Amino acid sequence: MITRACVALCAAFGISLVLAGPAHAWTKTGHAAIGFVAEAKLKTDNKAVWAQLAQILGDANLYDEDVAGWADDVRTSYPNLIHTVRIPVLAAVPSGSDPACIADQPAVTCADKAIAQYAAILKDTSQTNDERLTALKFILHLVGDLHQPLHGTEPGGAQNQVDIPGGILLPTTTNGVVKYPDMHSVWDYSIVKKHGLTAIQLGKELWADTTLNPPTGYTPRDWAVESRNLAKKCIFLDPVTPTSSDAYKVPVCGGRTGVACSTVPTVLPADYETKEYYLVSYRLKQAGLRLAELLATILA
Repeated sequence: MITRACVALCAAFGISLVLAGPAHAWTKTGHAAIGFVAEAKLKTDNKAVWAQLAQILGDANLYDEDVAGWADDVRTSYPNLIHTVRIPVLAAVPSGSDPACIADQPAVTCADKAIAQYAAILKDTSQTNDERLTALKFILHLVGDLHQPLHGTEPGGAQNQVDIPGGILLPTTTNGVVKYPDMHSVWDYSIVKKHGLTAIQLGKELWADTTLNPPTGYTPRDWAVESRNLAKKCIFLDPVTPTSSDAYKVPVCGGRTGVACSTVPTVLPADYETKEYYLVSYRLKQAGLRLAELLATILA
């Protein structure tokens, strides 16, 4: 399977396993499924931490779509917080002290730094419940975002037009102009939606799937580096070392690369969304397990 090969490649590469438009990684369905896995893990292994979270959440759960997807709903109210980390695909990974954000926009906070800021608020019991709930919602959402491969990269695939025959996102025509979906949207939306489950169904499936046993631990910065490496190996073409899976990949272009993307869409195989679901499911479950670990660390 193509995606299993990608996971193996990236493990061998040494990992654990943009701004062209708004990014809503995993859809509310995927984010809520991540919350389901995290909640199930905490209820199983750390009931004391779950009791604290339940008090903050009130009648809600981590797997409620309005909780897990809230951070996307309020993006315009937080213009200097972005849900990505801009690690270049065509260059070396910046040092850990580098925010890998936007050099000429110092006010912008990338997702890994935002998680640290909101973790401090969630930990602080002198904060109001509303403030801690806001922090929890951001943490829940941003942990999920950092596990979407194209949320750890520069470029982020938003300028790669693609055409997947029979795919979830199809070309649209306005005034005679055909507009194709982009690769970022396929990873944000199509692959999860193609799987066809509700948030709770997906969460239960991920939690019960013992074949999905991803490594956990590390830091939000590391998770972004993993995503960058996964995108480099599994989503973008390598012009130097072609592989047998090249039909499932797109060129590195757009963003700050200085390389213009083609106006002709890349035609991907009709089974693209179903083949790539394994990698998506791996990262969704990994995000849920890591979210549980992170919340336990914050509230222990």
